Amino acid sequence: MSKKNNKNIYKNLALITQIGLSIITPILLGVYLGGLLDKKLKTNMVFTLIFIVLGAGAGFLNLFKLIDKD
Repeated sequence: MSKKNNKNIYKNLALITQIGLSIITPILLGVYLGGLLDKKLKTNMVFTLIFIVLGAGAGFLNLFKLIDKD
C-alpha cells in the first residue's frame, strides 16, 4: 500500500468515527437527562422519550452540518 492510500484510509476512518459519535452522543445525553427528570418528577418515561427524540434530531443535525462542511 502506498502512503497516500494509507492516509486516505485513516482520514475515512476518522470521518466515520466522528459521524458515529456526533449521532450517538446527543441521544445518550437525552436518555440520561430524560431519566433524571423522570426520576425527579416521578413520570413514567415521558421525558426520556421526549429527550431521545430531541437527541436524535440533534444528532442528525450534527450529521448534516458535518457533511455540509466538506
